[in-house]
Amino acid sequence: MKSGMFSQISRKYKLGLLGGLVVFCSCQSSLIHAREGSGAVTTLAAPLAPTEAATTTKTQNQKAGENTYVARDKGVDYLFKALSSKLQKPIIASAKAKKYSVTGNFDLAKPLEALTRVTADLGLISYFDGSIFYVYEASEATTAVVQLSRRNFSDLVSFLRQNSLYDSRYPLRMNYNAESLYISGPPKYVDIITAIASLMQDNPDEDLQQQVIETIKLRHAFVDDRGYAYRERNITVPGIATVINTMLSSSNKPKEIAAARKSVENNSETGTSSAPLGQSARFERSDYDELNDNVKVVAFTGRNSVIVKGTRAQVNMIKDLIASLDVPRKQIEMSLWIVDISKDDLDSMGVNWGGQFKIGDEIAGLFNTGSIISSAQQNFFLAEVSALSQNNKANIVSRPFLLAQENMPALFDNSKNFYVRLAGENNVDLQTVTYGTTINVTPMISDDNKIIEMALEIMDGSTSVSQDGTTEVVDNLPVVGNTTINTVARVTEGQSLMIGGYTRDQVQYSVSKIPLLGDLPFVGNLFKNSSNTVSKTVRIFLIQPKVLNDLDSENSDLNKYINEGWDAINKFDANYNIVNPGKSTQSSVR
Repeated sequence: MKSGMFSQISRKYKLGLLGGLVVFCSCQSSLIHAREGSGAVTTLAAPLAPTEAATTTKTQNQKAGENTYVARDKGVDYLFKALSSKLQKPIIASAKAKKYSVTGNFDLAKPLEALTRVTADLGLISYFDGSIFYVYEASEATTAVVQLSRRNFSDLVSFLRQNSLYDSRYPLRMNYNAESLYISGPPKYVDIITAIASLMQDNPDEDLQQQVIETIKLRHAFVDDRGYAYRERNITVPGIATVINTMLSSSNKPKEIAAARKSVENNSETGTSSAPLGQSARFERSDYDELNDNVKVVAFTGRNSVIVKGTRAQVNMIKDLIASLDVPRKQIEMSLWIVDISKDDLDSMGVNWGGQFKIGDEIAGLFNTGSIISSAQQNFFLAEVSALSQNNKANIVSRPFLLAQENMPALFDNSKNFYVRLAGENNVDLQTVTYGTTINVTPMISDDNKIIEMALEIMDGSTSVSQDGTTEVVDNLPVVGNTTINTVARVTEGQSLMIGGYTRDQVQYSVSKIPLLGDLPFVGNLFKNSSNTVSKTVRIFLIQPKVLNDLDSENSDLNKYINEGWDAINKFDANYNIVNPGKSTQSSVR
């Protein structure tokens, strides 16, 4: 009985387990089916994401490590090798330069920038000849003086620039009078220039009487004449070709040479001689004939060049002359203010054209006609003019800017014309009458750029005004008055030149009327009043010159150009996941 009961319980228990297993399996299959139906199967791949992220991070770190050099008290030569592989250019360091060591993390994404920074921090000097970087200790810098004719200096500089051999950090200094070239910089740089300069020396075995034709390119001067119209005058600035042809023209031979020749010829006929005069005359005649006989100079505008035909000696002399004339000129920027200000308000400002100029209670300095004022005085004056202009008591007529070269005229012309008919017996002619404001400035700059001399010519004209405020006319033609200022002034850096101070009559036309009634036709004039007010104004010219920096003194080396190229390459690599540069970190060298 008991055994039958036990077997029955065991059978039920087995059935329960089997039923539970069936239910569990059916639930699991339903769960899996539900996941597949809902698209949630992608969550099964979620555990794989950390593995992919780790792989990606590892790859990025590897790529970042490829663009970062970590140095811990290592010789600088190891860093140069890493930079050399990135630049794909050899870096040769001298024995003294290799003694230095560095510590820090160096970004190799911009290798040229890193090389420049390391050499600067270590006090090293470098030179790149287009193929190889040379690094030296500063104490290894050398100097040299090379004999070089003036006509070959421009060719030397042009050759160095065209072949990427010139380094603006080590400029060349040419002494034209002594025909010598001074070079200083890294040893390799000095050696290259010395070797090239020696190859450009004149060949003593060359036949100086051989007929040659050469083209000489001008780099700083114009070969053709430059002309411009200045009121009724046509002004011409001669070009290099005109200057040389004028010098070579037989019609411009010096009278002293002609007189000396005549004296020598007379002495030869009479059998007497004068050694000093004869020798001097023969020398000058030989020099002149050598330069003048059978030599031809032609301007070629297309390349701003001069074509010279003659013997080798003649061409060399022409090249020497052009080398002394074709030199870079300094540039100057001139800011001009043409200001009309009420005479009463000008006097109240503290300007006394026979005395002093006051700012507050202090005398800032003399402020006479044509006086030189400082920057503080100029700022105060312009601030007062700006305040008065808001109340129509001052007017900035014009504010032009001129950019001129040294010893070259700069012109500003704001004028008006009208024509007067001149009746003749058989024909009629028109005469032009021009009035307005014209400023012609020719600046000269000292060697240290501290002093500026200006040859200044100002012509200012306007129509005359009568007492009732109308324009004066004679024979139905307006009366024009002109004021001319012609002077030479010298100012220093930061100063301005103020000239003028002459009084002009300014007419202001105003109309006052009763609203609506003044607009009625025919009878509207009974309800309005017009008046012309004539006031005394003073015209002032304020000129502020500023010498611009020489373009050659700016950063014109290849560093910026090459770094921009590396930036473009890194941007391309980053877009296509080729290189992922690491961030630049601070580095230290010692």
